[in-house]
Amino acid sequence: MAPAARVRIKGLYTLPTTQTAVTPAILETVADFFCQYRGRVLGLTGAGVSVLSGIPDYRGSNGTYRVYGSYTPILHHELVQQHHSRQRYWARSFFGIKPAFRAKPNTNHYALATLESRGYLSGLVTQNVDGLHLQAGSRNVLELHGTLRHVKCLGCGFRESRDEFQKRLEEMNPEWADFWHQIVRSGEEPRRRPDGDVDLPAQLKYENFKYPQCHKCHTGNFMPTVVFFGGNVSELDRERSFRMVDDAEALLVCGTSLTTFSAYRLVRRMREQGKQVVIVNYGQTRGDDDATLKLETVCENILPPVTAQLS
Repeated sequence: MAPAARVRIKGLYTLPTTQTAVTPAILETVADFFCQYRGRVLGLTGAGVSVLSGIPDYRGSNGTYRVYGSYTPILHHELVQQHHSRQRYWARSFFGIKPAFRAKPNTNHYALATLESRGYLSGLVTQNVDGLHLQAGSRNVLELHGTLRHVKCLGCGFRESRDEFQKRLEEMNPEWADFWHQIVRSGEEPRRRPDGDVDLPAQLKYENFKYPQCHKCHTGNFMPTVVFFGGNVSELDRERSFRMVDDAEALLVCGTSLTTFSAYRLVRRMREQGKQVVIVNYGQTRGDDDATLKLETVCENILPPVTAQLS
């Protein structure tokens, strides 16, 4: 089976030539959708929701795959099995995680949190690992692909915060910590990716990077509590995502091309049950043929004004 990161699905790498004109009538249509299915609309979000927070997406106009055409993220089996892959990942995330944790929720996150608190949204399934939906105040959130906020031992399952793990990385790699402070003072931070890593500066080689083993079992290696490409969503999260779909009457998809099957299958499950699917995304998605309404525009053109209209 080919790694998901290398699969090319027709149309998903070509931006549209036109956008949906966001007229008052369009906003009214979306507002009516929320009113008709009030309390039974499930949200499904992707990287496009967090772009305004300074976190790049994958396939947008300035997405990682568009800027770095040959970019392939580290795959699950590489991180689990290969020492040099763990060095590469932890070295790059050593720089990338600090800016990622400084990111703040944007108007899209706050709009979705408001829609939930006012009884329009039943909850959210997000593919994002940035934790910004929770920071914005959304409560019923399934982080389908996990979170960057923690790491876990592959041996015994022990978990600790990414902040604590970062402190140990800094202690083991003082020259890298010093270089980070130089970068901050220069104001020229490396370009980030959605998964919390960066391209390494030429001066540093990841082969020299040290990472700790688990201090509970003393043998296991750590990985972030996220689903890497080639990995699988846990059975617990998969079943919860199915229940959230089954309990809803409509689905609002925002800021995702639905390339990953773990997200796309939720759209298919909705349509197989004869339920409504609205997609808001600038660019073709895997679920366009399943949508009852597709709006070819970025999320911030729809979510904040519709939320204001409903209030």
